[in-house]
Amino acid sequence: MAEPDRSCSPSRGLHHVTTIIDDVQRAANFYAGILGLKRVKKTVCYDDPGSYHLYYGDDAGSPGTVLSTLAWRCVAKGLVGVGEVVQTALRVPAGSLEWWSGRLKAANVACRFDHSPFGEPLLCFADPDGTTLALVEAVQDRREAGRSDAVRAVMGLNEVTLNVRAEDATVDILQDVLGFRRVSQADNSIRFVAHDGPGGTLTLRMVGASSRGRLGGGTIRHVAFRAANTEDQSEMIRKLQRRHDIAVTEPIERTYLTAIGFRAPCGVLFEIATDGPGFAVDEPRDQLGEGLRLPGFLEERRLELQNILPPLS
Repeated sequence: MAEPDRSCSPSRGLHHVTTIIDDVQRAANFYAGILGLKRVKKTVCYDDPGSYHLYYGDDAGSPGTVLSTLAWRCVAKGLVGVGEVVQTALRVPAGSLEWWSGRLKAANVACRFDHSPFGEPLLCFADPDGTTLALVEAVQDRREAGRSDAVRAVMGLNEVTLNVRAEDATVDILQDVLGFRRVSQADNSIRFVAHDGPGGTLTLRMVGASSRGRLGGGTIRHVAFRAANTEDQSEMIRKLQRRHDIAVTEPIERTYLTAIGFRAPCGVLFEIATDGPGFAVDEPRDQLGEGLRLPGFLEERRLELQNILPPLS
């Protein structure tokens, strides 16, 4: 595989992925308890405030490390198919896959060893709702060097794999707008790299004529890509509209980031999210994820929502 372009802007690559879950406590036990991710924000879905939206990542919720869960009560199980994110791979330090295999099995999480189309060893498994995950070994991130558990800690996102019918204009958008470079192709898969840090890689897997997926429990609602700030985001929007004739949503303020959404030609829902203001904007960094945080327009409903939302430790 070609070496990633280390001169590429660090504010590119993946920002976060969001998966749909049913039982919020069960998912919290998995992502925080078993995988050891830090819950960096406990909030609600702004469009459906009777349900939780939780964010997990590194200790600061840095872009490229974040996986969020949207809790849809009584949600039907989704169907993974073409036009979907079919695997989210997380980074762990070199030499730790065997340890992780033992940890997952001890927690009664079924897992198996496999290889990516590009030869990297993977440890594949799923969350309790069926979201397909993998662990891949990577060089330890400097930000993790001081952590006592850094020898095995999850270091953020590594890549997402998207099922597509064939190579299409998504390839141009990834390179022209989202800051990725096409670096390799193998076994009907194309790899794109923005940088060699967390969230720097994406793979398109071409599966030919195949059924579309169905959004529901255990599927990825969207994958978000990084923009340095709103000015950078606006420039990316201009490219999408003028060069690629892509319609985008109006910017949506989510307190911790500003996002726009669009449907990629391959069918996957993409977002572009700003790096800031970040998760420490409304609570101290050492208390991230502890209390229920609400946007200003929902604060007057706090008592009502606390009575509606299920208990969550």
